[in-house]
Amino acid sequence: MAEHIPPWLRTLQSDVHDEWAESLGHLEWSTSPREVWEPPTAPGTAGAWFPGGRIDVVWNLVHRHAAEHGDRIALHWEGEPGDRRSLTYGQLSQQVEQAARALRGLGVDADAVVALHTGWLPETVVTMLACMSIGASWSMLPVSLPPEALGTRIDELSPTVLLTQDGAWRRGAVLPLKNRADEALASTAGVEATIVVRRTGMDVPWFHGDHWFSDLIGSGPSTSAAAPDPAGDGAQLPAEGVRAAGPVPGMSAGVPADHVLCTRQQASGAPTTRLTQHSAAGVLMTAAAFHAAVRTGPVFWCAADVSWAVSTWHGFIGPLLFGDTVVVYEGTLDVPDQLRTLDVVERYGVSTLVSSPSVMRTLRSWNIDAELSARGSTLRRLVTAGEPVEPGLRGWMEKTFSGTGCEVADGWGQVELNGIVHVNGQSTLLDTAHVAALGEDGKPIRPGESGQLVLRLPTPGSLVLADALADGWEHQTADALGFTEDLVTAASDGSLHFRGRMDAVVSVSGQLISLEAVARSLLEHPFVSAATALRAHRENSGSTIIACVVADGEPGAGTARELIATVNAELGGLARPRMIVFVDRMTGAIDRGELTDALVALVPSRTAWAVRTWDEVLEAVCTTARGRGDAAPSEDDE
Repeated sequence: MAEHIPPWLRTLQSDVHDEWAESLGHLEWSTSPREVWEPPTAPGTAGAWFPGGRIDVVWNLVHRHAAEHGDRIALHWEGEPGDRRSLTYGQLSQQVEQAARALRGLGVDADAVVALHTGWLPETVVTMLACMSIGASWSMLPVSLPPEALGTRIDELSPTVLLTQDGAWRRGAVLPLKNRADEALASTAGVEATIVVRRTGMDVPWFHGDHWFSDLIGSGPSTSAAAPDPAGDGAQLPAEGVRAAGPVPGMSAGVPADHVLCTRQQASGAPTTRLTQHSAAGVLMTAAAFHAAVRTGPVFWCAADVSWAVSTWHGFIGPLLFGDTVVVYEGTLDVPDQLRTLDVVERYGVSTLVSSPSVMRTLRSWNIDAELSARGSTLRRLVTAGEPVEPGLRGWMEKTFSGTGCEVADGWGQVELNGIVHVNGQSTLLDTAHVAALGEDGKPIRPGESGQLVLRLPTPGSLVLADALADGWEHQTADALGFTEDLVTAASDGSLHFRGRMDAVVSVSGQLISLEAVARSLLEHPFVSAATALRAHRENSGSTIIACVVADGEPGAGTARELIATVNAELGGLARPRMIVFVDRMTGAIDRGELTDALVALVPSRTAWAVRTWDEVLEAVCTTARGRGDAAPSEDDE
């Protein structure tokens, strides 16, 4: 692989970038690596990273594996009611080409966007891959979105085609996705066709432009039973992908390496969401680096919603790139009972599991410890990502899973960086951005101190670092190429533990929620004159949203329920406040963290709503400040 690393990359601390070099062994380019990796002269766009190169994404993910070992299982799918499907690489390759032809017939081309409002289904996987084959950008819309929020997302994306399903199983009930999509589309324009997966068999309204997924691609995804991997581990690919003789019928000629592979909608201050576009090479290389670092065997499961970036980039693209087997699960993990997670791991022989700390807290509350110890497990590595892991949860995971020979690790990344770029386990498993933490004085923090996480190396394909890299490319000595707005604390051994965002964004179950958007939603209620939304972190519940509200009239449970329902309808369930504190007034500006600490101290845990005076809040702020040794604010300061 050494010949694939240009001199400029070697000089930029190539030891840190070994993961990128290794990931090249799992990508096939239609031009030479030297041509693809020519250093940019004026970085300002993602395309500056990959001038001149082209890459056939679906060949790398599916077709080359189908040509070499088509009977290997690519995908194990399990539905919440217990139904299952498995697709071999050969079957997946065929389904993807059929779906690509169908999408082209609906007017989808390389400039189009396809929106997917589905859960984890085989059809979801096939459609994403079909978009990659065409060169169209795809974007996931969470199934939890209410019609109003769904319509807003669709307006921002302007997709040509929307994929949805008649209904989605969730905790034994069915969410009416097609009905929600129809309501959302009634207030939007631009969607030319809706493709519907027949999942539950429920009756749905039908309109001009609606198509059943199974009608478009013929027989639909394979329903063959799960089968063992006949090729064993199967991840030892040659240094470079080797094409079979002649092209696969219908296979694309590839796209420019900087071509937009997918579009992500992120929370931010204003507007409610922003769109980030991700290049094919950037996403594939980040996925390859992460998978190479955490992989412990041929079966990989990301136990999370498909709309989470980690699920698609690292739970789907990375494993397929290596020719591994992906496990996807449709619903919630407490159906039919709270041992469903262990059942799925055991049934498919999962060796590496990725999930969010929220899922781990739930498993802890279900007391799976004894059952896991009695069964044993095929798991060899558990990786969490998406939100901070508090010491109590980390201790529980290490105690519970290490007894079965499973290492516990924590990953960090950002959507702008195309996913996870740093993983800490028993050692640093991945550090493709060379992260460090600096205090307010700009110096590295010491054990026990907190500071902002900074990136000291660029990550290929990153969008947010483009402007900051100009000086870095010239001097190759920049100490901080990017400030992440993430707060970290240094442990005694020097490892960094993530505590959450420093800005007005909170990660809830791996999804980014804008606190300012939540506050705006609360202010839309006719009886609310002032509102602020805050991030709170509790030991047993993780990151949650709480709100401080000034309401006209007498506040009570009814008003609290109305406010929560308002946020739920506009932004979705993850954004709704878990606690609302009504106050008589709000004066001046108080640090978000101090205000949050004060409200948490004033109101008992698991309280849905409470009434406090602003004077009580100010006193609590002063008390918590004195406890930290800070200067307490006075009324005059405000």
